[in-house]
Amino acid sequence: MLRHSLLILLIFITGACKLEDQLVYPELTIRPNWIVTDYDATITAEFVSLGNASINVYGICWNKTGEPTTRDSLVSYSGQPQIEVFSSTLNDLAPATTYYARAFSRIGLKTSYSNQVTFKTLSVQLPSVTTGNASDEGIGTLNVQGIINAQGATAITEYGHCWGLSTPTINNQRTILTSTLFQGNFTSQLRGLNNNTKYIIRAYAKNATGISYGNEITYITSCKSAPTVVSNNIDNISAQSAIANGTISNIGCSEITEYGHCWSTTPNPSTASQRTIFKQGSVGNFSSALSGLSSKTVYYIRAYAINSQGISYGNQVSIITL
Repeated sequence: MLRHSLLILLIFITGACKLEDQLVYPELTIRPNWIVTDYDATITAEFVSLGNASINVYGICWNKTGEPTTRDSLVSYSGQPQIEVFSSTLNDLAPATTYYARAFSRIGLKTSYSNQVTFKTLSVQLPSVTTGNASDEGIGTLNVQGIINAQGATAITEYGHCWGLSTPTINNQRTILTSTLFQGNFTSQLRGLNNNTKYIIRAYAKNATGISYGNEITYITSCKSAPTVVSNNIDNISAQSAIANGTISNIGCSEITEYGHCWSTTPNPSTASQRTIFKQGSVGNFSSALSGLSSKTVYYIRAYAINSQGISYGNQVSIITL
């Protein structure tokens, strides 16, 4: 019985050895036409022979020290290759750094490797730029900081900030700065912004290679509008009085605390002149009774309205009392 079991085991081992001897493993080579940039590389490999067994995994592995294995960084594909030639992009590489790469394939527990190639990534090609903080500089105006971290492969020809209601590019509104700057801080002044509006802002820099953008920041502009008011016709003109009409067309960015009409015998009357005073105004028409006037006298009259942002005056109208 023991002899029989040993005989079966011997036959099994002998058969397994013969099966192992019959396996032909894949042969791989890396083609010389790889493409290298500053942050990635594209490597093309070829199966010179696919062997005679099903491939489980294949791809490209790489490192910085040489003789890379599948324990290092890799791009892998599962299953039997459909074609003998394949390309893989190695991402997130460091600029100006030497790397070693090999193609690999795995059948069961055995991994086969190709020849090793060595390549060096390029120095940074595009500029590197960071978007800084924004600060309010008045109605419709922001100052925004930026930092050029590196100019890239060629000199920077233009830089600044671009902005919009969604992620902006240089096709949106932008500042254009062209003074020589290889590295360091800069400031843009964004003008013509709407009140109480959310803007997205990015720094940018351009060289002969292309355009780089900084991180996005958002800024909601403040509301700094005084009211809008119109002076209308004057009615019921007499020797000593008249009725002035006006319209508040927009309250601005805060509640109207005072409004009315002001008048004087010299042009452009203000609230320092004689005036009527009404409180807590809203959009709409209103009238003021002008009294204590002198007969046969020219008077200049303007509607006005005040909120926390300032005083607005309407157009000037004039009358001659009876």
